Amino acid sequence: MVMVRPDVGAHELENPDKIVPRTAVINPYTLAELVAGRRIPWKRIDDAPALLESILQTPYEELFDPKFDSPLYLGFRLNKDHQLEPAEPVFSDVPDDQQGNDLDHAPDLDLSQVSTLADLASVFRTKDLATVPVDRLMLVPGGIQARLRTPEAMRNARWARIFSQDLIEAIIYRLRDPGFNPPNTTWTDAGDFFREAAEFFDPVQGNVANCYYISAIASLAWAHPYEIEHRTRATGTGQQQFKNQIRFYDIDNGNAPHDIEVTDAIIISNSTGDPVYCRSSESGEIWPSIYEKAFASWKTGGAGGDRPDITATAWGDTVRAAAELTGLNRHYWDTAGNSADTLWNLVRANSLSYRTFNPMMAWTYGSGDDSPDHVNYGDANIVASHAYSVLGWAYQFGQKYIVLRNPWASTEATIGTIGGSLVFYDVSWWRPIALGDPDGVFALRADVFKSYFAGLGAVS
Repeated sequence: MVMVRPDVGAHELENPDKIVPRTAVINPYTLAELVAGRRIPWKRIDDAPALLESILQTPYEELFDPKFDSPLYLGFRLNKDHQLEPAEPVFSDVPDDQQGNDLDHAPDLDLSQVSTLADLASVFRTKDLATVPVDRLMLVPGGIQARLRTPEAMRNARWARIFSQDLIEAIIYRLRDPGFNPPNTTWTDAGDFFREAAEFFDPVQGNVANCYYISAIASLAWAHPYEIEHRTRATGTGQQQFKNQIRFYDIDNGNAPHDIEVTDAIIISNSTGDPVYCRSSESGEIWPSIYEKAFASWKTGGAGGDRPDITATAWGDTVRAAAELTGLNRHYWDTAGNSADTLWNLVRANSLSYRTFNPMMAWTYGSGDDSPDHVNYGDANIVASHAYSVLGWAYQFGQKYIVLRNPWASTEATIGTIGGSLVFYDVSWWRPIALGDPDGVFALRADVFKSYFAGLGAVS
């Protein structure tokens, strides 16, 4: 379908390639499993945020903004414009003797002798306690509760012990010899291309910061439900010799089509038996992994043959990725230059019976400090420098909502949302979607969307 554009007074970006930031953040749940070296039954964990804090050694509310040096943004740093750019982890040069086990090291901080604020000076190894950053102050009955930032040297040593060089090799893009094979992993055929059909809830991001791409393929599966099935060809002569031919479009060269062929072999963790990178929410289904693998081959120009470097897909523009998948035209709208009503109407203009018929995506600011309202992403359970799929819109109790999906298939917003369920007309039937399920789908009030999200885009 073509873009439906009623006169909603929207301000569309004229030169988005110079304005739209790239997003990059890793799925915390798959990262925690990579660090722990085992599969974790997250849906059966009573307090999943607390377990994430323990494994990733970061307060939960600091995980979702790179200004806190969150491990979800490994391989990137905020520049002076509060946008992410590639960078080696700050602990890369920590000596190897810092990476032993806990018995080899004293606790990071010994607080047993602290009875006054002055005593903290020796703990933080500083003569000027006034230079110690305060992360948060809170009034509590009888006093003030403060959280102080760990000294950088201690924090770097802690990261070096948690994230071994083997883990870093699996997460961060570096120039490598052709033939990508991270430590403790195996390339293997781990299932069927489709178990049912391509569904929007299938793609689940893994341990590479390519949220922008996973959101794009989920949006494509939602808006064009037959597209992925019809555009993917099997090549080869025998039943066990199939290759998947997937087409991408070079949007810098007149949308020239390029066909990429890859086998069903994907990277599986030897510890958990699960895909290290993108996987499907349907057990035994691998089409999201194959689409990620083909995209990696496309991004690297075929380097590595059938074993492309998946980490090369980190950091990108979600609307551009959707255009590379479809060959369609790109459209970008910034939230700062448009009202909440206008943004809501833009989603409606690309929807029919509440459901988007053009693939739509949205992305957040590089950091809460970069947003006009200086939002706190952790408090809202929304993620900075992250891309989301836009599924449609809703209007309930006099309020306007935009329906989104987090490509982690988890971590829904906790402010400005509604519960219950919504119904969308999905090609030939009305599909109910339960907003209370922990599957990454949530309906966000349009004014809250405007505060936390930097932009909205579509391809048509």
